[in-house]
Formats: sequence, structure tokens, C-alpha cells
Amino acid sequence: MGFSQSIVENALLSCGRHCCICHKFCGTKIELHHIDQKKNGGEDSFDNCLPLCFDCHADVMQYNPEHPKGKKYSFSELKKHRENWYKKVELSDGLITSSTKYCELDRKTFERLNELLSSKELMYFIKHNIFCNKFNDNLMTEIDLFLKECELPEFEFIDADLDGLKSELEIHFEKLEQLILENTFGAGPGKQSIPYEWEELQPERYKKAINDFSELTPLLHETYTSLVKLSRRKLYLD
Repeated sequence: MGFSQSIVENALLSCGRHCCICHKFCGTKIELHHIDQKKNGGEDSFDNCLPLCFDCHADVMQYNPEHPKGKKYSFSELKKHRENWYKKVELSDGLITSSTKYCELDRKTFERLNELLSSKELMYFIKHNIFCNKFNDNLMTEIDLFLKECELPEFEFIDADLDGLKSELEIHFEKLEQLILENTFGAGPGKQSIPYEWEELQPERYKKAINDFSELTPLLHETYTSLVKLSRRKLYLD
């Protein structure tokens, strides 16, 4: 039968239609996972329901115990992810963070994010997707600084909507960093670029690299813009 309509609605409200593992906002692209699978006797209960994005759902489901690689999610870990996220969503209240103290903490997080991701420098470069041209090595340093900051427990928004967008931004930056590592090389002192010779010697690889950057950078900048605009609306209202 699957989860009842009341359980579905309560779960979606509790998570704010965000994934309980990666925290990105999913909208309609969300699935309700049985933590304990029905084929193993799992129930269609609220306690056994876990809202996940498509990617995290596939990740949770694909682990093969006969050929183990990595670490499988345990039932208790999945439930802790869910409960921690539900609590964060509960703390959020419409457009205004529910507590003055929480609002101050989120303002500090937002100010730190602005220090790391300058809209006039790093984000301007990403917006205009100039990766097919030469770019400065320090771009990677700035991306790496942001990703390292994301590992710190204090670099989080108490507000669920803001933290969901920050988590989504982190995922995009991880993908961008990987694209840069795989597709760009030294192009003179302090410079990197996609090798120009690929256009003739490896045209398929050159085209794929250009397409991969072209698909990712608008998504990344759109998420960044949404986070900045929503943060200003939520955190700086009198």
C-alpha cells in the first residue's frame, strides 16, 4: 500500500521538502524511503519514513553487502539524520527565523559566507563561466576554503531553508572542484585552463568538458543568488 496520505503530508511538512541527508530543497523531486524495507517486514509508519532527494535515495539503496564498498547507512544513522533535520525545520518560522538569538547566529554565518564567496570576484567568474579561457590558480584556493568551512559544525544556518540552500551550494562546489581537477591544467605562471589542443586532438573530451562546465555553473550561481536573496529577506527585517 505504501505510506498513508497523512504520513506523507506530515513527513513532507516536517522536512520542508528538503532531503534529510544532504538538506537540499527538492520541491516535487522528493521520495519517501522505507528505512526498514517492506520486503524485510518494515512498516508503513511515520517512524519508518525518511524523505530523500533522488540522489541520496539511490545512494542509500544501492549498497551491496555481497560486494561492500564504503560504509552502509544503518537504520539508527538514517533516523538521526531525519530527526536532526526535522528539528532544524521546526525552528524555522516562515520568512523570519524564530528566535532573535538564532537570527544573530545566522547573520554571522551569512556574513562569513559573503567573505568566502565574493559576488564581485569568484561568483562573477562562475556566473560568466570563463573556464574555457585561462583563469588564476587562486580560484581553486577560494573554492577549497569554502568547502573546508562547510565541514565546520559552526558554519551552518539554524534556519532550515537557508541551510538547505547552503548544502545544495556545497554539493555544486564539490562537483565544480572535481571538474576543474579533471579538465584543467597549467597554462602559464599562475594560470589554468582546459587544454586548447584538446579541441583538435581530443574533440569529444574538449566538448564534454565545455558542456559539463556550462551545465553546472548556472545551477551553482542560481543557488548562490537564491541563498543571498533569501538570507537578506529573512535576516535583515526589522
